[in-house]
Amino acid sequence: VTVKFDLVNYANVNTNGSALWEVEEAPFKHQNHSKTSVGMFVLLSPGRLSWRMLCWSLRVATLREMLVPSSMHVLVHSLEDWRPRQWLDQLGVAAPVLRGFHWCKGPNRYPQFNPELFEKKPRDNYYNKVFMMLGLARRHNYRYIVSIDDDVLMPPWTLARLVASGPEADDVGCGVVSPLLQNGVPSTELWAEAWLEPDEREYLYGCYSGSSKKFCNLFLSSYCDEATVRADVEVQQLHAQLERLQVPFPWDATAWYRSIANAVDSDMRGLHPVRGNETCMEVVLAMALERVEERWDRAPAPTPLLVDRGRTFRYFCNNVYLVRADLYSEVIHDPGLKNGGADEVTLSRLLASRRLPVCHLAQSFGVHPAYSTHPRFGAMEGLAVAAVEHAAERILP
Repeated sequence: VTVKFDLVNYANVNTNGSALWEVEEAPFKHQNHSKTSVGMFVLLSPGRLSWRMLCWSLRVATLREMLVPSSMHVLVHSLEDWRPRQWLDQLGVAAPVLRGFHWCKGPNRYPQFNPELFEKKPRDNYYNKVFMMLGLARRHNYRYIVSIDDDVLMPPWTLARLVASGPEADDVGCGVVSPLLQNGVPSTELWAEAWLEPDEREYLYGCYSGSSKKFCNLFLSSYCDEATVRADVEVQQLHAQLERLQVPFPWDATAWYRSIANAVDSDMRGLHPVRGNETCMEVVLAMALERVEERWDRAPAPTPLLVDRGRTFRYFCNNVYLVRADLYSEVIHDPGLKNGGADEVTLSRLLASRRLPVCHLAQSFGVHPAYSTHPRFGAMEGLAVAAVEHAAERILP
């Protein structure tokens, strides 16, 4: 297929038969995706190191017949990341799962999904990608969307269980399903209860309890230095608001999330010491990496989803998750999406208004190396990838 553009106009391309999608997916059309109800979407940014580990987990899951019929789309906005041949090589026998590479730089191809947001941020790379997820889900009639950030590491069995979790999630009324990540919000305590020894949990929870409540950014859940506080009136106002926030001692996750709900007059309620306190972030990563060698190829027996029926978790940080496509469509079309916080804030607000619980894969294991607010997040990702690569190579065919 040859397509020549004198002037690239994605809106017109959409109207004229989805030509750009045909070009992007043409190299993978020989694969049979007819029984696929799950679309996996990888939100890839330049310089990330984890994508090969995702391919390896898919390869092992395919060889062991753990993976339900599913298709993967890689969403990129940098030419250096446009390398489908390398992805196919790393996927090996799992190569048929790859359905397309999609270009997400330039004008958003789906302005009709949310015209006000498009007018405000017509070329935003992140919104390009999440709009693309919905557009492709509709194009291929996916019932479920699995969104995977480019720095999340999952063993084959965790990934396979996440991709297969949709029907059970529907049965028990979940809004989203997520694996347990060592620094996920709200999964960090669930991960600690599943995998840490009592003395390790005590040490980690002590770090959380000893953290400041003076966050400087509600969305990033980050701290700042005193000079910034003195110079920024908005930060001073936020600190005044957060005076009502209570840091539990000893640490109690339920009390923390309840206190946030009472103290924060905003939809951005993802505050947690594991995101803002650099020491806590490093401590829990070290604990996770100590377990990678043992856990990467040792799947516990499947257990039912953990369902937060009491709505303890009022906010969901969406590093990796499964959601129904029709529910995600409401997120993208929501007029409040233009107010910031990416899709994470709007998704959390929608879950709350519908009283849909956040669900987690019980006894699952995943690693999210660090949040980008940590000054050494790149080095921390490198350490995590090296540990996973060593463990994963042993189980590759």
